[in-house]
Amino acid sequence: MKSSFCIVEDRPAWEPSLKLLLLSLSAYASGGAINLFYPPAGRTFLGWAEGLPHVRVRTQRLRLSGWDVKPEAALVLIDEGFDEVIWIDSDIVACRDPNGPFRGLSPETFALTIDAEAAQRNGTAAARARSWGLEVRRELPFNPNLGVFRATRCHCQLLARWSEMLARDEYQACQRMEWKERPLHMMGDHDPLAALLCSAEFSEIPVQFLRRGADIIHFDGVYGYTSAARIQHFLFGPPVFVHSMGAKPWSHRWNEPPLGLRDWFKERYFDVSPYTAYAAKLGQEFGFHEGWMDPHYPFSRALRALGMGRPPLIGLPLAVLADIARLVSIAEGR
Repeated sequence: MKSSFCIVEDRPAWEPSLKLLLLSLSAYASGGAINLFYPPAGRTFLGWAEGLPHVRVRTQRLRLSGWDVKPEAALVLIDEGFDEVIWIDSDIVACRDPNGPFRGLSPETFALTIDAEAAQRNGTAAARARSWGLEVRRELPFNPNLGVFRATRCHCQLLARWSEMLARDEYQACQRMEWKERPLHMMGDHDPLAALLCSAEFSEIPVQFLRRGADIIHFDGVYGYTSAARIQHFLFGPPVFVHSMGAKPWSHRWNEPPLGLRDWFKERYFDVSPYTAYAAKLGQEFGFHEGWMDPHYPFSRALRALGMGRPPLIGLPLAVLADIARLVSIAEGR
């Protein structure tokens, strides 16, 4: 099966994360094709990318923008002859073979990731299908996240319908609203896809979810990297992907006065995030270093030293505290 990784970005400020993702894919993907759609690519970036033999940087603009380009970009690559497309968001880094979770899947199987725990409380995929006016034939076990997904030639009709829904005027109008004001079935690109996968039209498509923790870490604030997952990664090796949800360390405004203890805790935990830990490790390997990879506070510097350079151990004491707080919150019914 002819396969390609697919990345789309239009923000020059995100070049550090793009470079890290491309380096990680080149290191662990065993020579697979990597197609990056990056319209603002300048000479410096293009020259840097020439050193990665399997990377093709494309400066063409797609019809939609932001999150909404995903199905369109996948269809472009399928039209060019690829049988399988693995999409990866540009705020993700691979920590081992990125093809691993998809090996052995049938061409008919659509694969995607499980969203963060908080997102599982935001209604169901079937409810989203009903809100879109679709006939429901099944329910998904989880609300999806599309930081990583795998589609094949078998999914062209699904991708085309998804792209059509993302282009609708009512959906685009919702994307211009504040996040909390959007209806649940139009909060982001994952909502129409979840709706379609529950619909009568596409309910026969097998769906495979990547395991949260084992296959991918969605790190957002003080949640997303539990003590249990850290111990698993310390003993058996890293996750396949680490996703820096929410704030981005390469563009964060560091050293601003905290508003309280919770903000102080979040800031220090963010400074030892698993994304930053793996990014710094990868940067050391390939001679790519930026200032944001270094600790910004004495406390986080101490945590990094205590972790002995091992990403699962860096920040473990804070992870234990976050887990305790989460369990207390659950016990109190909040």
